[in-house]
Amino acid sequence: MSAAGEGTGHHVPGQGEPREHAGPTDASLELLEAIFESSPAGLAVLVGAELRFARVNPAYRALMQDPDDPIGRRFDEVTRIDDPLIVPTLRRVLETGEPASSEDWAVAVDGRVRRVSFHIQRVSTVLEAVLVTVWETTALWEARSAAQDAADTAMRHAIELDATFDAVADGFVLCGPGGELLRMNAEARRLLAFDEHERRAPVADQYALLHVATPDGRALPYPESPIAQALRGETVRGMHLQAGRDGRACWVIASAAPLRAPDGGITGAVLTFSDETPLHELEEARDDLVRMISHDLRTPLNAVYTQAHLIRRHPGDAARVEERARSIARSCERMSTMIQDLVEATLLEAGELRIDLMPLDLKALLPELLERLRGGLDADRVRLEIAPDVPHLLADPHRLERIVVNLLSNALKYSPGQGEVVVEVSGVEGGVAIAVSDRGVGIAPEDLPHVFDRFFRARGARRPEGLGLGLYITRLLVEAHHGRVEVSSRLGQGSTFRVVLPAAALPISSGSV
Repeated sequence: MSAAGEGTGHHVPGQGEPREHAGPTDASLELLEAIFESSPAGLAVLVGAELRFARVNPAYRALMQDPDDPIGRRFDEVTRIDDPLIVPTLRRVLETGEPASSEDWAVAVDGRVRRVSFHIQRVSTVLEAVLVTVWETTALWEARSAAQDAADTAMRHAIELDATFDAVADGFVLCGPGGELLRMNAEARRLLAFDEHERRAPVADQYALLHVATPDGRALPYPESPIAQALRGETVRGMHLQAGRDGRACWVIASAAPLRAPDGGITGAVLTFSDETPLHELEEARDDLVRMISHDLRTPLNAVYTQAHLIRRHPGDAARVEERARSIARSCERMSTMIQDLVEATLLEAGELRIDLMPLDLKALLPELLERLRGGLDADRVRLEIAPDVPHLLADPHRLERIVVNLLSNALKYSPGQGEVVVEVSGVEGGVAIAVSDRGVGIAPEDLPHVFDRFFRARGARRPEGLGLGLYITRLLVEAHHGRVEVSSRLGQGSTFRVVLPAAALPISSGSV
């Protein structure tokens, strides 16, 4: 008995050399046909360079809902896709064999637009055929579009909410359950001034940076802070606090409340605070004004009152009357100076003080001014050093005289009895510098930033006199001339006040300031 298949001319599959590739059997063709016809995805076979339909399954027909049979017709005649790239894409796949896919192509069906996705691949090089697989994605596209619309709406609402928060004059802070910063408006960012690293720091560390205290100066520990109380479920309203960082003091009124979930659990807290610093400064200025009226102006008035009574007691003593009359005149002059300071400061702050600019020669003006001041000021202690090439100054002569007198009075007041005051005048770029130096007690470092503040009087060896407006008015007058004023000082060695004003060549117009 011969071996299996021997001499029969047939090859048994699985034995020996494989035979040539056999074509599909009837059963496999029936299976492929069944898969093609029953596929839930639309399938279409396009052949030739004209891309004519060769086969179309029921799913494709149902999706496109074309009443005419597409078989034998060109793709661009049948398919209603409003995209000029689809036919070139089909041809590119046919030519290169590289598959292509596309999402969300719009197809006009029964008067409405449906969304479909395509996958295109070459299936035969002999017939030049491509298989187009298409499935409807209308519901997915609509869901995605609705989600995008919802996201756009949420983003728009968030932007509107941010704009609303930023428009609020008070600081607004939203915190998480652990006190972490979730949201701040523009005013809160300005007042807290946290950088990116500080914003991510624990809330206790952030709180420590602010140096929060009660109005009487007692440091307020974090557990007693409004935000800590709110995170414990308490509501805080109108707590007056002072805070400061980087040397900047701030007074605020803070309120806080917890955020609660439906089950009552605390999910965070809201903190609001308003900057009351300008109001606090106004109250301090009011107190200073009351103090001045009740004390500083009353002192020379009391002297006038006392001397007048003494004159009445000895009206016939000419020497005593003359001496007491001079004392009354000096007291009246002091009162007049104080009142003038108040009026001038008010006009400068309101921008109503007129500045009449003209070229001024300091080489002639300053010696003449010192001569006129002799008797009122100890001008003999003043030494002038004027550089020969100093340009003319563009200034109001009366206001410039007030600037110089204020600086000289201040230097002489805080200098030793015979200490020399030096006035140096030199040219600088675009202007003229006037430096007034003394060898007096100097200014304490903590006082130095405030010497040009209203009503401020530095501590020195002599009892402060006047209202504390001289240097404040000096700064306002210098700024009205578009200049600048600065001070340097060392305790026990003296101070130098330096004013820089524009030269006459600079085009600055006259007018109220």
